[in-house]
Amino acid sequence: MLRTMVSVVSAITVILSGSPSPSVSESPSPTPSVTPSVPVSPTPTATPTPVDPTPADPVEPTPSPVEPTTSALGLTLDQPAPQWEDRPVVLGGRLSTGASGWFISLWQNTSSGWVLRGTTRTTTGGAYRITHTWSAPGHPTLQAVIGGSYSGKLGRSPIRYGTISNRSIVLVKPASAYVALTGVSVSGKVTPAEPGRQVVLDYLSGGTWRGLRTVGIDAQGNFRAAVPDNFPTRWTVRARTVEPAAEYTSAATFTVHAYLNPRVYTVTASDIPSTYRSGCPVGPSKLRRLVLTHWGFDARLHRGELIVRDAAVSKMISVWNAAVIARFPIRRMQRVDVFGGSDIKAMEADNTSAFNCRQVTGNPYALSPHSYGYAIDINTVENPYLAANGVWYPSNGLSYRNRSWARPGMLFKGSTPTKALLAQAYIWGALWRNPDYQHFQPR
Repeated sequence: MLRTMVSVVSAITVILSGSPSPSVSESPSPTPSVTPSVPVSPTPTATPTPVDPTPADPVEPTPSPVEPTTSALGLTLDQPAPQWEDRPVVLGGRLSTGASGWFISLWQNTSSGWVLRGTTRTTTGGAYRITHTWSAPGHPTLQAVIGGSYSGKLGRSPIRYGTISNRSIVLVKPASAYVALTGVSVSGKVTPAEPGRQVVLDYLSGGTWRGLRTVGIDAQGNFRAAVPDNFPTRWTVRARTVEPAAEYTSAATFTVHAYLNPRVYTVTASDIPSTYRSGCPVGPSKLRRLVLTHWGFDARLHRGELIVRDAAVSKMISVWNAAVIARFPIRRMQRVDVFGGSDIKAMEADNTSAFNCRQVTGNPYALSPHSYGYAIDINTVENPYLAANGVWYPSNGLSYRNRSWARPGMLFKGSTPTKALLAQAYIWGALWRNPDYQHFQPR
């Protein structure tokens, strides 16, 4: 009985293991039905495979455990409008939930990674706005993120690409040289054109840039700035925009020269209404209006005019060209018509003039040499005149009777105008018995 039970257990073991067991084959078995022929048995029930394709009780597979995550929230970022550098760009979007008070951050992808550009919180309807100003042109790559960290998982917007254009200011290259008192100016253009904005013209002085003048720009962005041209100098200038993030032009250099720059015009009676009248020895057709540059007592250049005889024009040009080169100062140079034809008023104004059809001041019986358009009076206050009646003119020039005290504008034998006029065959009234220090006339 015991031997029979052992045989049964051995048979069960063989069926469960699926392979013959050495211990079972070595055990004596009087029962033929359980001989160790299992390895080659054709009976399927006696030869189980490692994986049973038809399990009796199929079991539902258990999924692997997964770490729970938070679903990302929807966030938009509107495509930013193109803008110029140094101008604020407003970027905005909306949180899909419409909730307000959520923290939003704006990031830009740079060569060193994502860089924070601004933060804000959503408002009504989940909307948000962030403003940032780029100081250089380019195409920034932008993304908005829920929260204050770019690695946050709550949600982020699609990537947007901005366009920041270059603002510029250029200076039109000026000529290398200009003549004084001809309206010297420099011009340029600002991009973008922003009418109402201002441009500063700087000049270089002693190695330091200093502001010269401020001008506005027109609707096309053009500007023009006058440069002082009433003294000879070498200018180095530049232009810049007026704002904290200023744009500068390259520097430009030019020279202003002090030239006589004479201009000669014909004369009509309407040009000399107070100094000409019918019966004068010379009519308007024989006169010329000579406009020229002269130095003033302020060490600046000025334009003056003389009414002279047509035949005297070339001589006057030669004389006053020498005076400009020598920087001899002239107080004023205007037609006597400005003073109503009054020689006394003209002298009191320290005026330098030529033609004036009149009698000699202090001698009503003699016609003045100025009536012919050749004679000229220079700096009448600094060079007074002793009339035939014993009166000095003008009254405000009496201190200049002392010729031993040399002061600017006084005429002496060695003065440039004196020498130049004498070289043109003029005589000087200072040598007369009644000296006329201001007066020159042809021999």
